Amino acid sequence: MRRWWRGTATLTLCAGLVLACGGDGASAEKPPPEEETPPTTEPPLPPTPKSGDVRWSVHVRLPGSQEAIAVVSDGQGGTLLLGGSRPPGNGTSSSEQAGNGRVLTLSHRDAGGQVVWTRDFVPEPSESSVANAHGHLLAVASTGELFIAGKVEGRLRLGESLVSDSSFLAKLSPDGTPLWARATGVVKAVTPDVDGEVLVAHGRLVTRYDTRGLARWSQDIPAMTSASAVALDSDGGAVLAGRRPVSPFESIGFIARLSPVGEIYWEQEVGPDAPVFTQVAFTHDGGLLLTGDLGATLHWGGATLSPPCVDEVCPRTAFVLAADAAGRPLWSHVAGSGGPDGAPAARIAADPQGGAAVLWRGTCGSELERLSARGEALWRQSHAAEPCSAAPALTDLTFVPGGDVVGVGSFSGTHTFASGGDFTADDTDLFLQRWVP
Repeated sequence: MRRWWRGTATLTLCAGLVLACGGDGASAEKPPPEEETPPTTEPPLPPTPKSGDVRWSVHVRLPGSQEAIAVVSDGQGGTLLLGGSRPPGNGTSSSEQAGNGRVLTLSHRDAGGQVVWTRDFVPEPSESSVANAHGHLLAVASTGELFIAGKVEGRLRLGESLVSDSSFLAKLSPDGTPLWARATGVVKAVTPDVDGEVLVAHGRLVTRYDTRGLARWSQDIPAMTSASAVALDSDGGAVLAGRRPVSPFESIGFIARLSPVGEIYWEQEVGPDAPVFTQVAFTHDGGLLLTGDLGATLHWGGATLSPPCVDEVCPRTAFVLAADAAGRPLWSHVAGSGGPDGAPAARIAADPQGGAAVLWRGTCGSELERLSARGEALWRQSHAAEPCSAAPALTDLTFVPGGDVVGVGSFSGTHTFASGGDFTADDTDLFLQRWVP
């Protein structure tokens, strides 16, 4: 009896062990093999952008033919773009003619070049059945308010103001809503001040308008008529650059700085051949930058600037002159030449941290050059194509916070833009580009 019990206990224990083990040794599952963790590989870092690289390119597409006029910084990393457009088609009725006239378009773009808002300013025909609006200048105040200078053929309503067949200045709120407009002479410079007032050089006058568009004062400056480039400081003083005749067949360039009441602080002749001045800009420390084009020798300080003549053919060549606030020459730079028959149409922007950027029409396209505070070329970007008539053409440029340069231009056909890809224009379209400083 005792032996039977001992055997039964042994059998029960073995059965329990078999159940616990899931069966006999021949049918037990093997533990799954341990998987090896694959080595972690970090994605490669994007290449560090270099000076002169394009951060992005944006295609600005509207129906019909577009014209780039001006681009300015909004002070927050974005830009404001003023352009003109002519919708496609030819109408016959008055309303159709108005719709087919030249329209002004103002758009606010963010730091990536994308649209924040857009405003169209559409003229109406007058007795002559003509309706065209042309833009000349765009300026932004520190308060965010905007100023547009242009000319209208026909009538253009801006807020409560109606401008008919005249040059004009218009003030807009930061979101592009028109506040007022005033008929003026041909506007050459617009400078807002910190109080929301604005100074305007137009015709032979410099006028200060208050926040409601009422003229506080006007000063006649006869030399304004011979100045092709004008800049105004916040007090109403003017810097004029142009050319004046010295004989029936000769002229010479001049630069002059005037007080708010028209008194001449200083004046310089620039020659011996008269250059064509296209823009004057103030630097961050109150000095001056001037650009334009020359066709023969020009002296500036101790330097001599000359176009690159080949076989007695001297193409118009873009230049930059730098001076301090007293008009003393600091440096000069010969940027580049256009075609034998083409003017460079140079534009310049001053870097708030020193230096500048200048653009001009090249032989077959346009060129952009970044300059140091001493006028040394840091980098250059070219936009060229064949045929030349379809080449992308830069029109204006500005600096945004951080030192990047943003430019606007126009193109037709299909072109490959860096950091943007292929853009195909419906007619003549606009493009924006932003460059690493």
